Amino acid sequence: MQNNNHKTVQIYNFTDPMMGLSYESEPFFRQLETHFGEQVCLRFVMGGLVRDVADFMIANDFKDGEENAFVRYNARLARIYESEQSISGMPIKMDRLNLFAKNRTSSIPLNLAFKAVELTAPEKAETFLYRLRFATIVEQRITTDESILAQVASEIGMDKATFLQAYHSKQAKHALQSDFNLRAKLGVRALPAYLFCYGDRQILTTGVLDFTDFVAMIAQISDGKIKPNLPTLNKTTLQNFLAKRPLISLTEIRYAFNLTDKQTVVDWLNQVQNEWRWVNGEFVEKC
Repeated sequence: MQNNNHKTVQIYNFTDPMMGLSYESEPFFRQLETHFGEQVCLRFVMGGLVRDVADFMIANDFKDGEENAFVRYNARLARIYESEQSISGMPIKMDRLNLFAKNRTSSIPLNLAFKAVELTAPEKAETFLYRLRFATIVEQRITTDESILAQVASEIGMDKATFLQAYHSKQAKHALQSDFNLRAKLGVRALPAYLFCYGDRQILTTGVLDFTDFVAMIAQISDGKIKPNLPTLNKTTLQNFLAKRPLISLTEIRYAFNLTDKQTVVDWLNQVQNEWRWVNGEFVEKC
């Protein structure tokens, strides 16, 4: 992959919609947005984290028999999710996770759903990915189920029938395979991973990157030409920011504008209180 634009760093994020590590990275993505603006373009490549959940299950999951194996695995997965909250503070509390079952053994449906939206309504793709993470991790919905995926698509304004047609299309399957092929070609062995492109330069790195890491990588690949700028926070900039993010956490707003605590975020939100509503106590949604 090559980026001939020497004014923009392209960042390709290899991920899976179910990943807690990527959900916890959302505040750092918001910082990229507010501190770099159009100097940075973040794109998402599906990596297919769980091709078959059997690859992740252990002998102890089956100690009470196959019937209870998925109950044990989901509980263990919930603890892994909750341990990742320390990365950025994005809220994770899982007490009823039921993501995988005997007839739902892969995260591929989530990956395919993203490609379906990306093909059908590309302007909604990033919003859909965020909603899918929210539905999986915050709401603990069974997003490995096709009907739930269609519901999430409808929540971003897509017609369910249109989504399902795209979801089952050869084009979506081909697009997803292209993402998988790119991952294989680059030798990406672990998720998340990031490919930075600037001119004819490329840097591939794996693991969670915080904002400091992003700044360092962008400076390295651009020889210091692409630099962050401190964002201005006022009522207008906040309204414009929220307009792009119809669902967002207080944590992300805090990171985006370098605010000290959540109460400060709430104080700012109160200035545009007719434009949003509370969701799950930690998120706000555009009315």
